[in-house]
Amino acid sequence: MRHLAIGIGLATLLMAGAYADGYLWLSAAGSIPASVYRYNLRTGQVDRVVAPASWGFVHSGDYNLLAYDGNTLYIGLENDRTLLKVNPYTGAFVSAFGYQMCNCFYGHHYMKDGAFYEGELWRAAPARGNSPGILYASDRFGVSTGAYYAMNQPHLERPIGLEWVGDALMITTAQGLYRVSFPDEPLVFEGNAYTLSGIPDGHTLGGLAYDAERDALYLATSSASEARLWRLTLNHDSQSATATPVDALTLKGYPSGRQPTALGFVPARPGDADDNGCVDDADMLIVLFNFGSNHAQADLNRDGVVDDADLLEVLFNFGGGC
Repeated sequence: MRHLAIGIGLATLLMAGAYADGYLWLSAAGSIPASVYRYNLRTGQVDRVVAPASWGFVHSGDYNLLAYDGNTLYIGLENDRTLLKVNPYTGAFVSAFGYQMCNCFYGHHYMKDGAFYEGELWRAAPARGNSPGILYASDRFGVSTGAYYAMNQPHLERPIGLEWVGDALMITTAQGLYRVSFPDEPLVFEGNAYTLSGIPDGHTLGGLAYDAERDALYLATSSASEARLWRLTLNHDSQSATATPVDALTLKGYPSGRQPTALGFVPARPGDADDNGCVDDADMLIVLFNFGSNHAQADLNRDGVVDDADLLEVLFNFGGGC
């Protein structure tokens, strides 16, 4: 009987892992200095605000990039080559360094959303004026590994969102979704337009983020009065995408009148009820004090009730990330 109970417990725990959640970090362009916000997919709330300007670096009207390499979340500045490394769960400052490029680059380009892919940081660089849009790649230390220009493609002058979805590189502009291709011509990229349905009129497309474990691609959009979060379903054969609503961000703590130009996904650590990246006594207490309820923070497997399965998730992952 004891072996049966243990087996059921382990099966429940493994099933709970299928419902593991995470965090979407959002930029908020439109104020100087700007802030960065964390949306918790388990609780459906914006539960953390980070103000990079308080760390003493250049003030920016858009702290973006928001790329996760498995250990660190990178934050970039719109108007400077500085790159910040922060704790991916709490947003606490870790260190700073910079792109090894000329500062004159920022006379012609802003910097927006980014992604981490096969050891490289990728970044969307929309043009200022009539310069072509750029997709910029570097290693994780800021050393350039490639720059690709949208030559003679005015519809791609201002890429905003950027994300690798498997081996497909997707970008957004204010009004369009594209899959990037690299022709034989060196240092050039092209964009194949995807028909996007489900986004209301008046919304500007923003950052993209991808949860590879669950094959979930997220998109943030904004209008003058609100920001929203969507999940995209891609059909590469028909070059189309369908947006399904996830949440109205401005009702959950994200400021109105701001544009989420960058979006970054960080997977949750199993058993981490207080969302700080460390599974410890505090997480166990959250589950115990909410046992039998439907409290979203303590319901780690998202099955609607805080029970033994949630407690087992804490116990089997105790000490992780600490």
